[in-house]
Amino acid sequence: MWNAVINKKMKTKSTGTTEDGATIEVQEAANIPNEKDDRISNLEAMMHIIKSTIGGGFLAMPEAFSNAGLLVGSIGTMILGISVLNMMSFIVRASQVLRTPKYAIMILTDQNVDNDVAEEEHNQEPIDIKSNELVLEPLDFPETVGLVFKYGSGGRFASWTKLINKFTTISLIVTYYGVNIIYVCVVASTTKQLVDLYTTGAEVGTWSYTFHDLNIRWYPLFVALLIIPMGMIRIIKLLVPFSIIANVLISASAAVLFYFIFTDDGGRDPLRPEERSKLVVWPITRWSLFAGSALCSMEGVGMLMHVENSMKKPRQLIGPPTYTLHWSMLIIVILNGALGFFGYVRYGDRCLGSVPLNLPSDNRLSEAVKIVVTLGILMTYGLQLTVTADLVGQWLKRRTEPKVFHRIGSKKQEKEKNFNLDYYIMRFILIVGTVIIATIVPDVGPMISLVGSVGFSVLGIIIPVAMETAWYWDPKSENDFEETLQGTNCDGETVEDGNGLASAAVLMSKVAKTDKARRKMAIRRTLRHVKNSIYVILAFFALTGGAYYNLKEIFTPSHSVPAPDISRIEA
Repeated sequence: MWNAVINKKMKTKSTGTTEDGATIEVQEAANIPNEKDDRISNLEAMMHIIKSTIGGGFLAMPEAFSNAGLLVGSIGTMILGISVLNMMSFIVRASQVLRTPKYAIMILTDQNVDNDVAEEEHNQEPIDIKSNELVLEPLDFPETVGLVFKYGSGGRFASWTKLINKFTTISLIVTYYGVNIIYVCVVASTTKQLVDLYTTGAEVGTWSYTFHDLNIRWYPLFVALLIIPMGMIRIIKLLVPFSIIANVLISASAAVLFYFIFTDDGGRDPLRPEERSKLVVWPITRWSLFAGSALCSMEGVGMLMHVENSMKKPRQLIGPPTYTLHWSMLIIVILNGALGFFGYVRYGDRCLGSVPLNLPSDNRLSEAVKIVVTLGILMTYGLQLTVTADLVGQWLKRRTEPKVFHRIGSKKQEKEKNFNLDYYIMRFILIVGTVIIATIVPDVGPMISLVGSVGFSVLGIIIPVAMETAWYWDPKSENDFEETLQGTNCDGETVEDGNGLASAAVLMSKVAKTDKARRKMAIRRTLRHVKNSIYVILAFFALTGGAYYNLKEIFTPSHSVPAPDISRIEA
């Protein structure tokens, strides 16, 4: 049994004591030295966060505003942005709290009760319970969700741990693998459209004639030549250039889109009086369509923990001095709101699922926008595949060896080297799988889009709300409440402090502070429940809206459009 010793006399953060009394060097947890060269900076983390959200959903914001109107759309974008930021911040904060000594001791002890293999590895230097450093290695999203239910509120919801962990894992895999499939479909469809456009009228016997009107099922095979090299990149640090290029391409596309919007397409296709953009769109049921589209355009919870786990300074993701996540979400909300507002002002109810589809078809610049957008989506393939590949890889690994929560600086098991080859084989199979599915069902877009809308509503709001509720369900889990109740026992009763009038005065003071703390906690808990109830309503609005929109698109005969609908893609 691992001896969870609490070292209360550690003079520095860099030294510790083993069981035999020897002094050893302990690496600081905050730096997370494993694969230090592969860690990303705050700016690189911002690039990944923005790219994991800004994409196809971003281009669908004018159409989203057409379902709500200018006023509701603008306010709704801000509310949804705040909701996403709040829930994503809680996920990161919970993960980091679980990695601190207070919970690390419980996690490592419970692990060794069930897994004696890890005892020798974790029977190291003592853990300073007073330290606020990150002791455990990074946790992924499903692990964080499971541990929150297991240890939050004194373990009240521990019996739900396995169920919620599996549910989160399956939701992540299905949603993000579906996103990768639709990426292949969109790139293949757009490529076919452009090839057919520029090979029209080709002479018989030429290469142009051969490729003209080629069956759509061939194009995913061509796309595979591009996505296999990008999809095999495992280290997030190496994917930073792709995210930067993708952000540049999407930004350039957005600039051209605003050019067309503000210049009125050179006088073409003016907005008719009956199509003037509305301040509020009725009926209210259409607002759910807006919520589904807007949430998909701002949600990136699947990549969140991967980015945080790869940062050199993970605490600065949601903390001072940079607040990387907050600035990223501010940029995301402004870009989505601006394109949605002005795009709807320009095109009104004629907004299509992707705003490039509204551009003039006889314009070289608008055709260039479609190409650039396609390349931007293509550049994100490897980043999005990381979510699915890592989760599937961990599942395969747990089938051969038990789950081990490592301390930072601990020795990795030798099987990790052998697992790397298996991981890359598995990743290659996943890439080929997206190509095969896109080849068999090239029009899979609406179905995958349906999964995406439902999946991001569940992953981005419903599960985090359940996490926060489970964590704070027990009043004793309120950290600031516990700090205020110093000098009281676990039940909130005052502790005897002496005799006489002085003692009575002390006791009365403590009682007053306790009552004040209880009132503050009651108000805070009430506000939290109200907030989470609103979030759940918004999530179900987005879920039902996305489900309705995409089911209608699946079962309604499609109308001809100049390019594939990428309105629900989470890029």
